[in-house]
Amino acid sequence: MLSRGISLSSDLINACSHRGIKIFFNTFNSFSALHTLYEHKSVTIRKNQFEVCENNNGLELARQLIIGKLKNQRATLLYSTRTINNDLKNQTIEAFDILISKLKNKKELSRDYIMGIEGKCASIYFEFLKKSCLFPPSFTTRTKRNSQEITNIALNYGYTILFNFIYKSIINSGLEPYYGVLHSIRSAKPSLVLDIMEEYRSFVVDRNIIKLRSRLANTKEFDKIKKNIATNILNTLSKKYKYNHKKLTLESIIQRQIYKISGYICEQNKYKSYIFRW
Repeated sequence: MLSRGISLSSDLINACSHRGIKIFFNTFNSFSALHTLYEHKSVTIRKNQFEVCENNNGLELARQLIIGKLKNQRATLLYSTRTINNDLKNQTIEAFDILISKLKNKKELSRDYIMGIEGKCASIYFEFLKKSCLFPPSFTTRTKRNSQEITNIALNYGYTILFNFIYKSIINSGLEPYYGVLHSIRSAKPSLVLDIMEEYRSFVVDRNIIKLRSRLANTKEFDKIKKNIATNILNTLSKKYKYNHKKLTLESIIQRQIYKISGYICEQNKYKSYIFRW
């Protein structure tokens, strides 16, 4: 739930609990969730997760998640500028290719190295969105909490919606959402949720914000466009895409990808990010 003043009866909450339906309460300042204690989860999965997150297998998972993020950012830029061909675009794509190659070929990994590559690409990515006017003129830099600039507010709102879907899928997979491989681990910070979100931010959220740039440029009141953002993102999550020779909703694909992470943690399979076609 992303709005205030909504009431739920105890009967409805109980019915959702019996059916494994999660209820999320989310604003920019707080997050809470209701879900049943009787879920498909395994102590063994979480035990393995805690061990993997502290060794080289955890770093390898972090590498794959960020490679997926960079490739999807690259695809988002290409999709959004498919009718444009200029030096800035070519230089940006070339910079992404070089950094992705560095991350792929690096043998001795560290969290700082992975985050350093991710940070460089983030800077290049948002600078390109600004200079190419894919975001409104009011956007100058990416800011997270307490931003007053409408594009950043829209991005933060979109990421909040995505956060709910990732959190739900992690719980379904029996993983611990607060113990990740990339983001720092501390109280009240769902590190694994933030780690896995990296793969999907650009395609699920950024791409939809780019599509709404004209409306964002012509309003200073976020409430006037809030519903459009939510509708577009939910439509993206419910749209079907190719996945293992089938067509599945993106929400289902995300769930299967997180099951694969669970499998990787239990040493059952390799993990490869889902890369969106542009």
